[in-house]
Amino acid sequence: MGKRQEIRKRRNQKVARQQRMVLAIVLIFAIVITAIIVIQSLKPVGEIKPLVAHNRAQTEGLTMGDPNAPITVEEFSDFQCVACSQWWQGYEQDFIDKYVATDKVYYIYRPFSFIGPESLRAAEAAYCANDQGEFWPYHDMLFSNWNGENVGNFSDDRLIAFGTSIGLNEKEFKACLSSNKYESEVKQGVVYGNQKGLQGTPSFLINDQKLVNAGELYSTLDAIIK
Repeated sequence: MGKRQEIRKRRNQKVARQQRMVLAIVLIFAIVITAIIVIQSLKPVGEIKPLVAHNRAQTEGLTMGDPNAPITVEEFSDFQCVACSQWWQGYEQDFIDKYVATDKVYYIYRPFSFIGPESLRAAEAAYCANDQGEFWPYHDMLFSNWNGENVGNFSDDRLIAFGTSIGLNEKEFKACLSSNKYESEVKQGVVYGNQKGLQGTPSFLINDQKLVNAGELYSTLDAIIK
């Protein structure tokens, strides 16, 4: 074998070794990615607390009460917000019974999802639940399972499990959530809240004019009604 042939042979062998190494790296990478996907798919969704449903007045979409009521109250809320959870748990039912169910207030819920990505996904999921006429039960399910901010509590798997637990059509709900159908609407809600000068949740607008926090809501409403 001549010197030139020997050099060519060594070069071909080197190329072959490099190709085998690249192939091995690709295979290892594919195995790792597959393992991650499998592990994620098998990961338990964790404890799902049962729904604590509030009694609702007349509802339509994200609104409640008589649209012809003399006062309109808009609540700006983030499903991850601890103060929003406390409002829902301690005050919302009384507010509904006292003002909404008695036709004094038309109540509008505005997702103001600014805390993190889980806030956005939870709001998107709530809109998807609304497609099946179940916004308010899903709203209550989210707050029933509140467990902190940006801790993985509102992962897609858990959001789907919440929907299933209240009887949503799982296939339709998953398709809606995975398609990001309401992503732009949720982000627009943040823009709207910012335009109103809001800096926290829950915040309230009364007749689109006076901005109050939860502690001032009752006294302000009573003053307007009187």
